[in-house]
Amino acid sequence: MIDDASAIIVRAVAFAAAEILHKEESSVSSRAGRIAEVRVRRSVHKVYRCLGHSYFQRAYRMSYESFWILHTKLATRINRARLAMRRYVPKGGRKAKGGRKGGKFKLPPIRNGRIMTSVRLACALRYFAGGSSYDLMGTYGISHTDIMDSVWHVVEAVNNYPQFQISYPSSVREQEKIVAGFEKASSVGFNVCAGAVDGILIWMQKPNVDEAKRVGVDQRKFLCGRKHKFGLNCQAVADVNGKILDISVVYGASAADCVAFEASDLHARLEDGLLQNGFVLFGDNAYLNSIFMATPYSNVSGNPNKKSEDNYNFFHSQLRIRVECAFGMLVARWGILRMAISNKISVTRTIALVNTLARLHNFCLEELIPDQLEIDMDNIINWEEGYVALEDSNVHRIPMPTTLMDVGHHFEELPRIARRNRSVNDTTGGEESMPRFLLHNVVLNSHSIRPTIRI
Repeated sequence: MIDDASAIIVRAVAFAAAEILHKEESSVSSRAGRIAEVRVRRSVHKVYRCLGHSYFQRAYRMSYESFWILHTKLATRINRARLAMRRYVPKGGRKAKGGRKGGKFKLPPIRNGRIMTSVRLACALRYFAGGSSYDLMGTYGISHTDIMDSVWHVVEAVNNYPQFQISYPSSVREQEKIVAGFEKASSVGFNVCAGAVDGILIWMQKPNVDEAKRVGVDQRKFLCGRKHKFGLNCQAVADVNGKILDISVVYGASAADCVAFEASDLHARLEDGLLQNGFVLFGDNAYLNSIFMATPYSNVSGNPNKKSEDNYNFFHSQLRIRVECAFGMLVARWGILRMAISNKISVTRTIALVNTLARLHNFCLEELIPDQLEIDMDNIINWEEGYVALEDSNVHRIPMPTTLMDVGHHFEELPRIARRNRSVNDTTGGEESMPRFLLHNVVLNSHSIRPTIRI
């Protein structure tokens, strides 16, 4: 009993001393101003040793070896972006901070030590994957501000790295490789598909009035009537393996897919004869059937007089579905796309973010898509705007973000006058000279039919 009483007295004295010390520190802090938090930095290697190979790959969407390969490519650019943001180097005609010629300067002291570029890259990848920035504060011992700054340093570094640039290849040899991949996947041997195109909604919170004015459009232009969500219309072309060959974000989510696609640089290049040897893109009915775009036939399902057209639609969708698979992999890998991007992030930065995720998707494509960590799912589910669920799909076992796909309006829903203005010129020879007609004949002459479901 005496020992217990002594222990209680010791604890009470210690508590009182701690209370007095806390009050003294608070008074000093109030007089001297805010005191920076003392943090213990942790390296990526230390985190890897705690996680192990499998969990590291799930957390950062790539293997430990691939992470360091990526870091080697981006380290210099990440540091350059950091200095540019803090105005220690000249940028865009702006003089370096302090007006020193040649950018000579001495960095201010850092209380808790320098944040390594590898840590900045790791924080950005976890944030892209759907991780919470507040959890990263404890993991790496850095502030929330430094985490968000690191995200934009990495975005700038990735988008400025030449080898990561996304642009549909103009080389005939590269186009032939793309076509060969689709031909191998086609049950009827379609040998002209040079890519599958579709649109996906980049979900955003409703932009405020000032941001809409800065962009130059009304807030309603960002509203997708189909999905009842605000966002941007992202157009992308993918190959048979899900690699993104071209990407364009020009319009808000209210725009039809065909309108958004016609505003892209790729569409202008296609009209100038980009595709060679009769190659075409495969798109759905949201696009216009043309000399460089093969689309399905409309209103043929269940029509006994249009069985061959219905069969063609099946084998057409067999290849077109590959771009939807690409979207499924992209959103599964980068969980940030399953949440509404905050309206505190400008539209310009949102577009830059989407381009970064597409480039990193291509870099990671050879890696297996890991399952999301439970902590990521908790962060995604608890997002104030809600989240997008990945629905099971029978296509290559890839879950699909169906609530983000089929953005805007389909071409057949546009006003008739708009459709007439986009119709194919009669000088091209009409429907019989279109790639769709020739592909339809391939199905017809091979006597191929769509599989039937037996109950």
